[in-house]
Amino acid sequence: MVIRGERFLIGIATAAAVTLAVVTLTAGAVESRPILSVIPPTPAPLAIEMPSQIAIGPAPQGLPTELLAQPLRPRARSAETVGHFVDRPQNPVPPLDTSGWSGQRIQVPALGIDLPLSMAGNAAVEDYPPFSSAYILRSSSEPGRGTNSYVFAHAMPELFKPLWSAQIGQQVIVTMSDGQQIHYRITRIVPNVPCPDSSVPKPAGLPPVLANATHCDVSWTLPTPTERLTLQTSQGFNRNYGELVVIAEPSP
Repeated sequence: MVIRGERFLIGIATAAAVTLAVVTLTAGAVESRPILSVIPPTPAPLAIEMPSQIAIGPAPQGLPTELLAQPLRPRARSAETVGHFVDRPQNPVPPLDTSGWSGQRIQVPALGIDLPLSMAGNAAVEDYPPFSSAYILRSSSEPGRGTNSYVFAHAMPELFKPLWSAQIGQQVIVTMSDGQQIHYRITRIVPNVPCPDSSVPKPAGLPPVLANATHCDVSWTLPTPTERLTLQTSQGFNRNYGELVVIAEPSP
């Protein structure tokens, strides 16, 4: 899920794949594309319509209904830092000794998510992660460092696909290597983050933000001035279907 040059958010280029939103990949090779603009996130709404429910309901904003029951297999993408993205200020995690301190597990109890968590070890893991864990983007940060930790996983039912049903206020727990837990709450849900793939046709019926996209929005991977988790998974069979980003910030 890391790209070279302007690296990517997360994504796939296979028939049953899903991704991260940051650069353009082809099946088997990473392709760098210039990122001409960064689309800043809009202010957090009080409520937001999700890309879909996991098993029921019509797919909003043009997301094909047939995706709802399908396991999705994304590639993730990172990107080199472009500009400086600053999200709205939040309360940082209390200072802790972070020497060798690393995330080991991530949980979203309300959604049944309970996964091993680790820093992606190399470009191959970021390009196409194993189906057993959630991973932290190498250009990102371990949790608890007072900045953005960008965490991605496949949109599989046993991985991050339950994020399709995320709601504001749900708890996220990260267990660290010494057993301490950092508690977060979901504060923002952002569907349809674009990262188009020109190697495959765009499906019909996409919302304009995806249908008209020419470049990846990499702003979600960039450092923030305060503690934040950015959880990412895919919305469809390739990057043209967009990415889902869920923001969680420390609980009071």
